[in-house]
Parts: sequence; structure tokens; C-alpha cells
Amino acid sequence: MTQRTARFAYGLLTSLFLFSCSDGGDQSGSTGTEEEPQTVFTHKMMKQVPGGTRDQKFAYECQSCTFEQWLSIEPPPGWEAGPAQVSLMDSGNLRSRPSFEKIQEELTDLQEEDFYDSWDFLEEVPGNEYELIAVNIGPAQIIQYPPNAVVRTQVMRDTALVFDAGTRVHELTDSTGDVFVLFAYGVDPENVVIPDFQDPEALGDFTPPNNWTYSTRLLEEELVLDSEDKATVLALRPLAGLISTWEKRE
Repeated sequence: MTQRTARFAYGLLTSLFLFSCSDGGDQSGSTGTEEEPQTVFTHKMMKQVPGGTRDQKFAYECQSCTFEQWLSIEPPPGWEAGPAQVSLMDSGNLRSRPSFEKIQEELTDLQEEDFYDSWDFLEEVPGNEYELIAVNIGPAQIIQYPPNAVVRTQVMRDTALVFDAGTRVHELTDSTGDVFVLFAYGVDPENVVIPDFQDPEALGDFTPPNNWTYSTRLLEEELVLDSEDKATVLALRPLAGLISTWEKRE
């Protein structure tokens, strides 16, 4: 793997976490009616796990913060901004947040003094507005199909992502038969353009890796992606495109 490809691939790791969501603020283009629910936006701050590998990261999210507030944050050393995305599921549930004890079962070298359950980035928001929602525990598998790359890894989060019957889903089937469902898609927070994911052509000329298959369908019954503490997740960015995030269907 070239150094450039490695930087590109590890950059995708910041997109692998999702759950708590916000409405993005006035500049986000978030709208909704009774017939068409409000679009849900997500934006995160990431922290490298002290003593961990390059792909092991904590993910923090603020449910009430706008894109404008998120863009104003100057990340301290060891922190970085994750991507701005919109979520595709119809509803979901964050049942619990990762605890130090639970994380240490996977990352045994983690020390309690290096663990933060929440963080205060914004003076105008009371308290520690960014809360830990997920941890990338790895290991990351990088699948190259030049000039693009896919990162596959395990994320610690306790969530259920729900797609209602009648919703269109977009799926990737890898060469081993594992099926991944698209649940988050990148947007430019300063110029938000959201594809109509109910359109079968929403992803345009999207091309999957060799020996993988992309498909789309309307659900005949509800689909629930239940992480049960861990999710296997893909992050993928087509050439000149925005990062998409997919979760394995168990």
C-alpha cells in the first residue's frame, strides 16, 4: 500500500461511527413535513485511543450542535473532525454508550486517566456537549480498488437502526456473501445537497470493488440493523465523491 493510499484509507475511518444525530441548523438545508420526516444530520469529533493502533478511535457527538458550531471547533492535539453526513434509516435507538469497563475488555492497555466519557468544545453550549457514542476497536481491513479504497472494521456501539417497510435500501454484497446496508452518506456542510435515496439511481454510476455487487430494493418488511454491542462497518469513497458508510446485515 502506498503512503498516499494509507492516508486516504485511514481518513475513511473517521466516517465509521454514527448514531446520535442533530438537525444541522439553519444552514444545513434540513427540512421536514408530516409526509416527509426531517432529514437527520450527524457530525462527530474523533480522538485517537492513547497507546492504540492508528485505526482505534473514540467517536464523540453532540445532539444539539449545528454544522456551523461544529465547523467552528479547532481540534486540540490528538483530536480531529469526522465527516458531516446524513443518515438514511427511518429511526433508531442508542441503547447505551460505551463505558470504560466495556472498552477495556477490548482495548486492554487503555488506562482510566486516558478515558473521557464526554468533552466540552463549545463555550456557548452548557456542559460537556460532545458525548462518547462509539469506539473503533479494529482491526481495520483495507480493500483497495484503485484509485479508491474501502475500510472494513469493527465498531463498538449499542444501536438499532430501523428501515421501515416500503423504504428503499442500498446494499453491497462482498465476495464472501456478507451484505452491507448503506446507512449514512457524506454531505458538504457548507453547501448541503442530499440525494433522494428513494430513487433507484440515487448513487449514480457507483462502482463497487471487484467481485462485489451493488443492489437496491424496496423493503417488503421492516429491516433492523442491530449491533448488539458491536457492528461490522464499511467506509467507502468513490473517486471525487463523498464518504458513504455501510453496516453489515447479520
